[in-house]
Amino acid sequence: MQSTLKRGLAIAAGLTLAFGLTACAADTADSSTDGGTADAGEGTFASGDSDTLVFAVLPDHEGADQDAQPIADWIAEITGKNVEFFQATDYTAVVQGLAADQIDIAQISAFTYFQSQNAGADIEPIGAQITQEGAEPGYFSVAVKNPAATDVTSLEDFADQPVCFVNPTSTSGFAVPMGGLLEAGVTVSDDNRLFGEEHDLNAKKVAQGTDCQVGFAQDIDADPLIESGELEEVTRVQVPAAPIVMQAALPQDVKDQLTAALADSTQSDLTDAGIELNEFLTDGWFGFGKVDDAYYDLIRTLCTEIADEVEACQA
Repeated sequence: MQSTLKRGLAIAAGLTLAFGLTACAADTADSSTDGGTADAGEGTFASGDSDTLVFAVLPDHEGADQDAQPIADWIAEITGKNVEFFQATDYTAVVQGLAADQIDIAQISAFTYFQSQNAGADIEPIGAQITQEGAEPGYFSVAVKNPAATDVTSLEDFADQPVCFVNPTSTSGFAVPMGGLLEAGVTVSDDNRLFGEEHDLNAKKVAQGTDCQVGFAQDIDADPLIESGELEEVTRVQVPAAPIVMQAALPQDVKDQLTAALADSTQSDLTDAGIELNEFLTDGWFGFGKVDDAYYDLIRTLCTEIADEVEACQA
């Protein structure tokens, strides 16, 4: 069952929103390097080296960097530059790294995009992740329960019990879920807010049922446990897709190369370039669909609705 977050949140391209926000944070870059100081024509690079691009992904699951390696290889093929990973331990570091010009390109969440701009990052979306073949950009935030929670049939039943969220800065794991809960008349006290930090770990916490019997996770991590019977679905909703972004300060020729190759791309674009897809991309990444900044107005609107409950929404 899909749930729509009301109060005027209209979703472009038929997307609906009800709960969840995918996380945001990552380590800062080497403090010995001044981000964005190297001039290459009319642009700058985070590393200070015009032959190197710094690429960041959110640590929203174990092995996130390894799973994104083919994308990094593809960026190197597109631009002819070396691509180095920005070492991220949490979502906030990615936000700070983007705001401090220590990252050139990043695969982040819709909420991280909002937060990074609020923190002062001058970034532009190239495209947004497609998670099902032939679909538009977008993915699902899933409210789940432990099968033992037989009295839980809707979000209203999450009231007065511990709820496992992903991360305070996660789109599909906290912000959107909080919007859906508030719409259902449920306020979760601070004591009942538990955080698993990564979507896969959070789904497992609910399946274990020790700390909480209800919670949220993105579909790619929730669905396998639902299929195995370890979790049961309460509701799900499609949310604005996770973007891949670039610094506005990059040289225009590099930005043009990235946009031409990444926007409206598919799996075959990687394989045609001689890059082998790993299992993570084969199962859950089918390309990037072109989007613009206005696509994420929904997140901005959501944050005005839940700012009192979600500190990360406060500018």
